[in-house]
Amino acid sequence: MMIPATWRTACCSLFLVIGLSACQDPPARVADTAAAPKPSGIASAPHDPGVLLLLVPDGQLLDAPSVTAWLDAASETGVRMLPVTDADFLALGPAALQYAGLVLPDQMHTVATDALLQAVRRYTQAGGHTLLTYDFGIFKLDGNQKPTYSIPRSRLSDLAGVDYGLYDALREKSTAIGKVVAMRSTLRALQVPPGKSMADVNPADTSPASAVNAGTDSMGLLATYPPRSSAPQSASDALEVYSGYLTGGLVYSSFVTQGAFNGTTLAASREAGLVAGLHTLGRGKVLFVNLPLTYLKVARTDALPMHGFLHYFATRVLNMAQLSAVPNGVAGLTLNWHLDSFAAQQPSLQLEKLGIFDDGPFSIDMTAGPDAVTTGDGKGWNLPQNPIAQNMLRRFSARGHAIGSHGGWNHDDYGLNATEANSALYLPYLQANMQVIQQTVGNPLREWLGLRSPTPDGTPAFFLPVVRSLKTAADKLLGPLVRQYSPPVGNNPTWAMDWLEQQGVVAAYFAGHTGLGPTRQYRDGRLRNPALWVFPVTPAGYYATFEEFQVNKVPQQAVEDWYRDLVDFAVSHHTTRMVYVHPNGANVWPTVLQDLLTHARAQGPSRFQWYTMPRLADFMTTRMAVQWREQRVAGGLSQFEASHPGSLSEMVWRLPKARYADLPRTDDGSVTIADGGDHWIIRAGNTHRARFSAYAR
Repeated sequence: MMIPATWRTACCSLFLVIGLSACQDPPARVADTAAAPKPSGIASAPHDPGVLLLLVPDGQLLDAPSVTAWLDAASETGVRMLPVTDADFLALGPAALQYAGLVLPDQMHTVATDALLQAVRRYTQAGGHTLLTYDFGIFKLDGNQKPTYSIPRSRLSDLAGVDYGLYDALREKSTAIGKVVAMRSTLRALQVPPGKSMADVNPADTSPASAVNAGTDSMGLLATYPPRSSAPQSASDALEVYSGYLTGGLVYSSFVTQGAFNGTTLAASREAGLVAGLHTLGRGKVLFVNLPLTYLKVARTDALPMHGFLHYFATRVLNMAQLSAVPNGVAGLTLNWHLDSFAAQQPSLQLEKLGIFDDGPFSIDMTAGPDAVTTGDGKGWNLPQNPIAQNMLRRFSARGHAIGSHGGWNHDDYGLNATEANSALYLPYLQANMQVIQQTVGNPLREWLGLRSPTPDGTPAFFLPVVRSLKTAADKLLGPLVRQYSPPVGNNPTWAMDWLEQQGVVAAYFAGHTGLGPTRQYRDGRLRNPALWVFPVTPAGYYATFEEFQVNKVPQQAVEDWYRDLVDFAVSHHTTRMVYVHPNGANVWPTVLQDLLTHARAQGPSRFQWYTMPRLADFMTTRMAVQWREQRVAGGLSQFEASHPGSLSEMVWRLPKARYADLPRTDDGSVTIADGGDHWIIRAGNTHRARFSAYAR
């Protein structure tokens, strides 16, 4: 029966009043964080000791991906960053020391004047702390205004603490490609989770002397590098390399370095020498990262090195206050289930019987069509005609798990054959799968009423608890929205991501940026879908799923240990990561899964939570709207102010005691303050504005 438009309008109006965004089409895209503040006039702006300066060339477009990649990385890390042009940095002079630190990015600032580099040097020697990356300032202009290398070494070799940019001597061999080696503990400090690094089981040459012209001090890290036949190393620490899912040890480009490095070596390679190190220059410190961090994030879907080294600089070198990247400051993991074909039905039901799905909540995605490999094979879930699977998904949804779409109708056909060039053929697969999943777990009234949005931005703080209660009630009554997605075989064509974003999907499994927490996809040189958060998979060395572990004879105990280590990593680093499983393999090793859930539960709900992808995506989107600043007043007192157009609920700041030794205070009760061990934990209440203060060293 056709319902009169007047009734629909009335229903829409009601839901608009209660804040459920009724009858509103989803916005095409949210505002991109690329809209960075203009650096002009920074010399006269109020100084903020909680802001990092990103040095960019005069005339640099601030919405360029090379700039926004750094701003987004800082935001996701929980610190603030402001671009500053060469001219404005020179105008700042000694006042630059009143900011937290200086970041010298690669790629966009390869040419620099002697005057600028001298200003950077003076800043550091006077007590400023500097993050120097790869090819910053590697060129100067000759008499014909042509970029040229400095002879015999980079003009910033003294800043790096080691000679590099040795083009005059080495020519095309002045850069080298090799695996990046570091102690496991250092890699964890660089935000590399367990499983994203591994022992180099097949090194080409086990001799440290194989590094091209590398000084022995800078290569001392490799002195005990494990040869191919080495015995198992200490469980407490060992040398490892960055690694990737199904690829093993990853190789990176670095400038070849020469000479002794008088500092703390963080990472190295045989081929290039020093890859990363921290040393003192005058009264300041320099973190030299000999990797093309911008290029890796923007062009190669490998953002973990940028985020990791920026996090290390902000937290280990500068002791900066951080806005937590997890709700209420509680760490956790996302467990993403991929239900590929009908072969997973009985294992899923068996795992349900064992109580696995009583835990969570988890993210559960299904490929819903009748076929799974080729058209007509009949191996798919055939969800429209499968009441057992329909009821199972509804039970999962009722328990609070997030139900999503796993690609395009036929798992292998879509996953192996969808390309950038055949969207006309495979978009209908994507549409059909999403529609059937939504029809199964949702009520048709939801789409009719236009209830596509979670709690809207800008909801008044005093009304937020009511809105959340009403949203929960609507989900129970009408079924949840389908707002998450995972691609078969990790195949994510850009047209598919564009369509998903338009449908209101906010979270997607992602095969790039492996080992990183929730992020947004820089891809093919730009930020592609600003409203959609991607969840990179975290592998266990080469593999990531139970089937891969089992086929490749990975010991069951090793997998159990990895899961436990990942929980411990999340808790100790106050972060999240995503792992994925299939019911088929999980049902073969149910005790491993049960051990994971038991170990996670043992952390306690105040230290660890399971998060669905949409839950974290919504939080990260809300978090992006937080504005905060730190102002230093007389006597070393730092005053913090934070605001949000809706509510600061769930926002937490972490203040390291190494910098803020005394108990912070609040005069208006807008935050609560707790002792978090080596940090003070500042939790905002259900308010749109918060203030607190702390004495800084």
